[in-house]
Amino acid sequence: MEDVQEIIEEPIQFSKGINLRELLTSDTEFQIDLDFKQKKSLDPNLNDELFQLYDEEEESSDCEDILKTIEDSAEKQMLSSPEYLSFKELSAKMTDCVASGDCKILIIEEGDGPLVPVDAEVTIHYAAYWEKEKIPFDSTLTMNFGAPMKLRLGCGKILPGLELALSTVRGPTARLHALVAPSLAWGPMGVPPRIRPETALFVIALYKVTDRRAPDTFNDLPMEEQKKYEVTIRTVNSLHAEAKDLFRKKKYRPAMKNYQQAMSVLNISRPETEIEEAEIKRLRINTYVNLAMCYCKLNKPNYAISMLENLEYVTDTDKHCKALFYYGKAYQMLGNNEEALKYYRKSLKLEPKNKDIGKTLAELDEYIKRSAAKEKELWQNAFESEPAKKESVYDVDEDFQNGVRDMCQDLAGRHEYVKFDLPLGLTKDEVGCIRSMITEFKGLTLVEDGEGKRKKVSIIRKLL
Repeated sequence: MEDVQEIIEEPIQFSKGINLRELLTSDTEFQIDLDFKQKKSLDPNLNDELFQLYDEEEESSDCEDILKTIEDSAEKQMLSSPEYLSFKELSAKMTDCVASGDCKILIIEEGDGPLVPVDAEVTIHYAAYWEKEKIPFDSTLTMNFGAPMKLRLGCGKILPGLELALSTVRGPTARLHALVAPSLAWGPMGVPPRIRPETALFVIALYKVTDRRAPDTFNDLPMEEQKKYEVTIRTVNSLHAEAKDLFRKKKYRPAMKNYQQAMSVLNISRPETEIEEAEIKRLRINTYVNLAMCYCKLNKPNYAISMLENLEYVTDTDKHCKALFYYGKAYQMLGNNEEALKYYRKSLKLEPKNKDIGKTLAELDEYIKRSAAKEKELWQNAFESEPAKKESVYDVDEDFQNGVRDMCQDLAGRHEYVKFDLPLGLTKDEVGCIRSMITEFKGLTLVEDGEGKRKKVSIIRKLL
C-alpha cells in the first residue's frame, strides 16, 4: 500500500488517451501499471545522447558559465555594476529626477544635442543590478539577440523610472546610472521570485534618439528656426526613421512622402561649418537614393531616374553603387535593357562581391540573349527563311569560279527548260563550288548521278 501511495503522489501519464465522449456516456476503467517507473522512459528510437540526464552539479556548472558570459558581456558594453559603492554612497553623488528621490541619475558621459524628448524613440542597452551584485538580474544583453533595443518613451511600455532617467539626459548618445526605487520600477511588491521589492541600479548606454514629434512641430517654427542645423538634423532623422519603418512594411507611398518632406527640410537648411555641410550633403544623398527606391517600388521608373539625375548635382553618381544599381533598375523597368546593363556593370565594378548585383546582372544578361534568339527566330519564320549558312571555301581557282558564274547567269536568263551536262571527272571541291553558286540564281538546280570519276553532274533550268 505504501508503494501505491508513493506512486500516486506523482503525476501519471496514461498509456492511452481519454475519449471525452466515452467518459461521459459509458463505463470507463483506468488501469495503472505499478511497475511503470522501472521501465525505460525514453523512446528506444531516440538517440539517448540528446536526452542525457544531468545532476545538480552539472546544472550548477552550466548556470555559472551563463552568468560569467553575462558578466563579461556587461563589462564589454561598459554596463558593469559599480559594486565598490553601496547604494547609499552612490546616491550621494547623484541628482534627483523627482522631488521624492525615488529616481536619481548620475551622468557618466554627457551626450550632444537637446534633452531626450518625452515621447522619443530611443535605442539603448541597459543592465539592472541589486546592491553590490556583479551579475545583472535584468538586461537587454540577453534580449534581441544581444543587439541594442528600440524603445518608445511615453507609451507606458517601459518602467517609469527608466523613462524619467532617459528624458533627463541629452542625446543622441550618452552613458548614465539610474537608481530607481520599487515605486517607479516593478512596484512596491516586486515580482517574486526574481524581482525583489528593492531599489535597483540601471546602468544605461544610450545609442540613438529619434524625435517622433519633430516633423509635426517643424511647420510651427519661425523660418529662422527652421533653417538651423540642429532643427534640420532632428527633423530629417525623424522623417527618415519613420520612412524606413514604412518601407519595411511595404508602405512605399507614405515612405516616399516622408522622404519628400525630408528633402524640403534639407533644402532650406543653413549649415554653418564644414562638418555640418558634410552631414547635410550625406542626408541629401540618402534621401535622393531612397526616393529612387520608392519610385521603383511604385512602378514609376521615370521619377526614379529624375531623382538620380538630381543626385548628380550633389555627388558623383559613378562612385555611388546604390545609385548606379537603381539607375539600372529604372531603365530595366522601361525596357531599355542595354542601358540597364551598363549601369548594373558599373555598380558591380564598385562592389564586385555584391551577390545581389551580380545575380541581377546575370539574369538580365541571360534574358537579353534569350530575347535576341527568340526575335531572330520570329523574323526567320516571318520571311520563311532558313538560318544563314556559313559560306564554304573550296579549293578552286578564280577562272573556274568566273566560268561557273557566267554559265549560271546564261542559264538563268533563258525562259525555256534547259539541262546542261557538266564534264566528267570534276573534283569534290569543284562540284561543291558549283552547288554553292547556283543557289544565287533563281530556277537553277544541280542534279548528281553516280559516284566517283563516272559521276554525272548536270545543271537544270526549270520552267518558272
